[in-house]
Amino acid sequence: MKVLLRAVLVVLSTSVCFAQIAPFVPCKPGKASTVGHADGISFQRVSFTEAGGVIGATVLIPDSKTPVPGIIFSHSAIHGPQNSVDLTRVALALARAGAASIILDGTIEWLTPNDEHWRDPHAMACAGQWLLLNAELDRNRLAIVGTVGKWGGGNTPLCLPGERPCWQPSGGVVGFGQASPAEWYNTDAMLTFKGRLHMAEFAQKHLHLAKLKPEWFTISQAAAQ
Repeated sequence: MKVLLRAVLVVLSTSVCFAQIAPFVPCKPGKASTVGHADGISFQRVSFTEAGGVIGATVLIPDSKTPVPGIIFSHSAIHGPQNSVDLTRVALALARAGAASIILDGTIEWLTPNDEHWRDPHAMACAGQWLLLNAELDRNRLAIVGTVGKWGGGNTPLCLPGERPCWQPSGGVVGFGQASPAEWYNTDAMLTFKGRLHMAEFAQKHLHLAKLKPEWFTISQAAAQ
């Protein structure tokens, strides 16, 4: 499992910002609301008005006197043939280790492997922009988790003309929710406790987080508030 996870964890240079002909359309975030604070973590909700409708998101920001790493989660859950996983719990474990996250609402339906859950690149860019503007982040420790192929995959750009600030995943990309072999394997792995722990350990390593505790992955957001 570690070998395959390494295959899709791509550490990118912070100095590269790709160009694209189409300009960046300004983001339309709603007013954020704080829904709780517990164990040194602030829980917020925010929404973004996109061409296809409104997308909600959960934000987890750990208390810190210094800039913290940041993570964008493309989805909030995976629904598999045997069980499901709440990715907010994974983000919560990583918040306990010191990383801020924004988790876009949405479920990856994984009854059979498919490529039907690409997240709109503009929504991903706006989520990253919002977190950069509203949390004190270490821009040398930024990551993306989930379906990323249409936003920064292959030759597609992460940074669009006019987009500032722009999310550049200097801390890596962990891909799942796609039908290519490595992402397929990782999606199946994410539906297991062991797989989630391995993914989080990769994020811990590349974002230089505090040591993770396995029990953090069984604590729900509601229980933590």
